[in-house]
Amino acid sequence: MSRVLAREIPFAELRSEPARSFDAYWRSKHRGDLLPRRQDIDPAEILGILPVFILVDIEEEPFRVRYRLCGTRISLLDEELTGRYLDELKNTSLEEKERVLSLYRTAFAERRPVYLRSIGASQQTGNPLAMEGAIWPLSSDGQRIDKCAVVEDFPDLG
Repeated sequence: MSRVLAREIPFAELRSEPARSFDAYWRSKHRGDLLPRRQDIDPAEILGILPVFILVDIEEEPFRVRYRLCGTRISLLDEELTGRYLDELKNTSLEEKERVLSLYRTAFAERRPVYLRSIGASQQTGNPLAMEGAIWPLSSDGQRIDKCAVVEDFPDLG
């Protein structure tokens, strides 16, 4: 099966319940026009989402994504991301890394969530596997984006 690269989708097409739930949670943490901060995200309030949750650091110059925290389910389905940069991942093609980086850039530049989907094959079984999720910008000061919250869900796996 050829892989369909991660692509942006409208919120209305998003089937992932964890991503939809986190979207509502993230929106509830806005302070007027200020983006939510990392400290606004309380793990105790999103326990059901944590296995598919990722927290990344955003470095501006050059633009890089560093995985700070990776949910257990994601680590089991792919590779351990924690402490690594997107461009260092071994199980991800260069083309997919560039595509994912462009989605992070969109969330960063436009200061908004980016909802996404990709379709490929499970590395463990070879069976078709769809991933849905989103990238939400976070800001330590409410203005400058320095982190992103991410949900990568695999709804076909139940």
